[in-house]
Amino acid sequence: MAEGMAVRDEVLDRIAKVFRDEGYEAASLARLSKASGLSKASLYYHFPSGKEEMAMAVIERANALFTEQVIQPLRSQASAGARIAQMLRNLDAYYCKGQESCLLGVLAMSATPAIFHPHIKRGLLEWINALTDTLVDLGLPRRAARQRAEDTVCRVEGALLLVRGIADPGPFRRMLSLLAVQIQEPVAS
Repeated sequence: MAEGMAVRDEVLDRIAKVFRDEGYEAASLARLSKASGLSKASLYYHFPSGKEEMAMAVIERANALFTEQVIQPLRSQASAGARIAQMLRNLDAYYCKGQESCLLGVLAMSATPAIFHPHIKRGLLEWINALTDTLVDLGLPRRAARQRAEDTVCRVEGALLLVRGIADPGPFRRMLSLLAVQIQEPVAS
């Protein structure tokens, strides 16, 4: 990776943490500047449209990383069970064992410009669709697979919300352990 790209990714990761921790509205330019290590003028140089452009850049990066770490393994050639197990391991790593909030979830729940909504929706639907396909490969009927995929995303996002609210990653860890078993259960006839 080129040095400039690595530096940009590091800056975006720092900016993303502010949005994750504070939401869009509360993420002030002063806070974004301090977290990024760049002056306000430098931030505007790199992001001429300001906070909105920064948020869009971190959403795009979050979607790209999530696709690489969670969605692509679901689309691999491994068995459906192995793909699901890999997804759960990668979710645990991606969310730092439940200690990192979901950027898309935080932004979806905060007052954000409408321009972000299609990107948030796309990120969530890609996950649901990839998991649905994996559950179909596991033998579930498509409708049941879709419902289980949506329920899984709800459980992950809900656990992350609870962890954020109570400052204890325990519920996230328990949820992943339960999912490891429950996600692959046959559909009751």
